[in-house]
Amino acid sequence: MSIFTNPEDLIKQRFEALFLDLKAAQQPALQKSEPVLNVIEIEQSKTARTLLRVEKQAIREKDLNIKSNLSFLNTITDQINIEVEIRLKESIADTEQLYSKIIGIDRSLPELLDLVGLKAATITKVEPLATELPWFFNDLMKFVNQPKYRRIDNKGKAVIIETMRVGLNFFGLENLMIIITSLAFKRSLPQITDPYPQIKLRIWEEALTTAISCKQIASVVGVNQDHAFCLGMLQMMGKVVVSKLYFRLFESVLREALLETQNTQKHEEHSALTRVSPSGKFLNQLIDKYALEISAKLIDKMAMQRVIIANAMFEVANNEPAANLSPLALVLKQGKAYGQYRMLKGHKLVDLQQSKDFIRTLGMPKGSLELLKTTDMRSLDLSMNND
Repeated sequence: MSIFTNPEDLIKQRFEALFLDLKAAQQPALQKSEPVLNVIEIEQSKTARTLLRVEKQAIREKDLNIKSNLSFLNTITDQINIEVEIRLKESIADTEQLYSKIIGIDRSLPELLDLVGLKAATITKVEPLATELPWFFNDLMKFVNQPKYRRIDNKGKAVIIETMRVGLNFFGLENLMIIITSLAFKRSLPQITDPYPQIKLRIWEEALTTAISCKQIASVVGVNQDHAFCLGMLQMMGKVVVSKLYFRLFESVLREALLETQNTQKHEEHSALTRVSPSGKFLNQLIDKYALEISAKLIDKMAMQRVIIANAMFEVANNEPAANLSPLALVLKQGKAYGQYRMLKGHKLVDLQQSKDFIRTLGMPKGSLELLKTTDMRSLDLSMNND
């Protein structure tokens, strides 16, 4: 029996644990964070009845010392985190810096996404604009030449695609919104997140699962599927920003604190600082607090004229009630929640009853669950023309 009465709280807690570390998330849900006794202490407890009073007192004093040291370490960690959040708030106030440096959105990307969404678009019109993205050619070639997309000629040899135009034509205009959005977002993923190396994988997994879920729900309710996919993926930009900034700022603040305590000969504080490491729990709190608002500002700054998704992002970021959401915003809200659920289900972190309880809270449109259950969330759903 779960200790969480609210299924949404349960999913949130499990998902935040998965974001940091899969193995840790797989620990029993009811496991409490109590101090773990080492082997010596366990043996001591077994023979406690035979210990002299002075020995028992020594054990109690040792336990108190451990708790005291832990309390001091927690105090130092809290001080570091407070300073990190102060600097993070200063950083995210500069949307231009986030846009061009932290995420690195190319000037031509919004225009390109607007173009490929037009019915009148052609590969001839798309190619020059796509060429302006300095990374796109290499990334497209790697993508299109993957074994799963590879074609064989009449001599049985693999056809290797080597030009931009052939690469764009290979998938066709109907798939370019999905491909361009995915390749652009994937380039923004954080690289250094120690001691949580899985964060990069989890962010991509969440972005892909959410985008695909949004696209499928959109097909049921009559919302533009390309726009839903694009929004489902780009709404993750805020999470990327907060993750990147947190680890950078933590390292900077810790380095300054170590130097200060060394120069002022505060040996106890300096010793504690050497044992401080990034806090996954605090990172999740920062993401929960700032990520969606950052995403909304970044999407708004893209200023796309035809891929109209900024207003929907602001609605979700402002936590508007479901009844007040526009159709696209509701698709995002439902797709984001369902995507997180599917990730947990894929990693066996929710049971059948928990799944049913959570799904009921989503208010999913009729027919969407049946479609989503049979949808592969691990790869892009591209409508290939194999002629």
